[in-house]
Amino acid sequence: MNHNSEQAVDGRTSDSDRSALEARDLAHAAHQFGTPLLVIDERQLRSTMRRFRSAFARDGWRCDVVYAAKALGLKAIANIAHAEGLALDVCSEGELQAALQAGVPASRCLLHGCAKTDQELALALRSGVGYIVLDHHAEIESVARMAAASGAPAPVLVRINVGVAAQTRSQVQTSALESKFGFPLTDGQALRAIRAVRERSALDFRGIHCHIGSQIVDLASYSEEIERLVDFASQLELEHGVPCGVINVGGGLGISSEDERGAPTPEAWAQVIYEPLERTFAASPRTRPQLMVEPGRAIVARAGTTLYTIVVRKQLGTGRTALIVDGGMSDNPRPALYEATYPVRLLARPSSHSDVRYTVFGRHCESDLLFRDVPLDDPQPGDVLQVADTGAYTYSMASNYNRFPRPAVALADGRSFRLIARRESLHHLLDLDVFDEPRPGEARA
Repeated sequence: MNHNSEQAVDGRTSDSDRSALEARDLAHAAHQFGTPLLVIDERQLRSTMRRFRSAFARDGWRCDVVYAAKALGLKAIANIAHAEGLALDVCSEGELQAALQAGVPASRCLLHGCAKTDQELALALRSGVGYIVLDHHAEIESVARMAAASGAPAPVLVRINVGVAAQTRSQVQTSALESKFGFPLTDGQALRAIRAVRERSALDFRGIHCHIGSQIVDLASYSEEIERLVDFASQLELEHGVPCGVINVGGGLGISSEDERGAPTPEAWAQVIYEPLERTFAASPRTRPQLMVEPGRAIVARAGTTLYTIVVRKQLGTGRTALIVDGGMSDNPRPALYEATYPVRLLARPSSHSDVRYTVFGRHCESDLLFRDVPLDDPQPGDVLQVADTGAYTYSMASNYNRFPRPAVALADGRSFRLIARRESLHHLLDLDVFDEPRPGEARA
């Protein structure tokens, strides 16, 4: 396997950053575990985690790289992230429990969420998570009440909406003015929220958090975000006497297959984030805040490869040839949600130079169009398609639409494959149904 992580001269990622699992190994995995199958290249994953940590290591600063578990929150992935020195961002009881059961200390977890339940908050407080990120006023009251009852102050960050509409799809913008997340900066809500937190002795205000969206490849959005966060942190301390110990800028960095220009490297992203921080604090006697970044997709996406078996080849009324595979929107809803694109090739003939293009559909009872205009060398039923960059938001967003069981996930370490998520059994799926069958001769009401 080749895991060269060279970057392009313009500071954008290149194809060398993608998983380089050998076709023969993937074919073996497809035979061993069946398809659809998500394969995670462990060496690529660890290499990317180390690259992010290195990119954000800077003299005079403390920065935590926090893996956004929502991208792929399996226990094995959480364990690898912790082993590589990353903290974890979790946004549900399920994600937090997975992290804890994977051996991640609660102190290395941040609990997010725009509508956290009391059960989730109780688990976070009981476990001793590093931070709870507060998202609305009712949550301030809930966490204060529960923390007071526990007898230990809760360390919290306040999520700020800085009003930056990131250059990405509207569905994944999370800091535009109409966003549901956080306390808006523009109308004073953010400042009032921090005052409310500091008025409650059971809450320990540590700093601010922001996340502007996903699939972002234009660093100008991050530049605008961090400028506003740094200005607000300075205002808090200089005008209101409130030190801001943490500035968490969130994640959302795109990957190259999401933009024909490629995507920024971790190093380029780090430079954009550090510039205003260093400009503000270089000659200042003020204590430098701890920095946090929360990449998810940018860490795990390119380590993932999905394998599908072609089931049907047929001609459409347009004359275009269609392929239907044994998976679809239940294991990867992103093409349907955002028209997301992925590199696709035949596993048996990966170096095709065919001029013939195919439309690849999933097998669900919808149009379920997965991939458009894919050049392939005479694909036939039984052939396996290899889809790159699928490590993020595929398995984690998988559903049981049409009562399909969720697929398996395998981890490749360069020598062998091992399951890190079993293929869901139909028995497990149907066992969730509650159905009281009438006894013989008994009519239903």
